Amino acid sequence: MEINTVILIVLLLLVLVLTIRVLSLQSQLNELKRDVERIENGTGMTPRSNVNYSSLASTLSSAPDTQMELSRLDHELLELIQQGQKIKAIKKLREARDLSLKDAKDYVDALDRT
Repeated sequence: MEINTVILIVLLLLVLVLTIRVLSLQSQLNELKRDVERIENGTGMTPRSNVNYSSLASTLSSAPDTQMELSRLDHELLELIQQGQKIKAIKKLREARDLSLKDAKDYVDALDRT
C-alpha cells in the first residue's frame, strides 16, 4: 500500500468521525432549543435568569387594588407559605424553575409579603 492511500483512508475516516460528531451535536442543540422554548412558554421565564426577586415585593405590594395574575405554581407556593411551610415552598420553586437558593428565597419572601 502506498503512503498516499493510507493517508487518504485515514482522512476519510477522520471526516466520517467528524461528520457523525457534528450531527450528534446538532441533534443536542435542537433538543436544547426545544427545551428552552418549552421553558419560556411554560413559565414565562428562563432558568437561572437574572430577575431580581426582591424587587418583586415592591411590585406586588405597590398594586394592591389590581390583582396580579398569579401562576398555578404561585398559588401552590402561597398555600405552602400559609401552612407555615416556607422551606417546602422554596424547594418546590427551585425544582420547578431551576433557581438558585437565594433567588427562590427572595421570590417566596416576596410572595409572603403580599
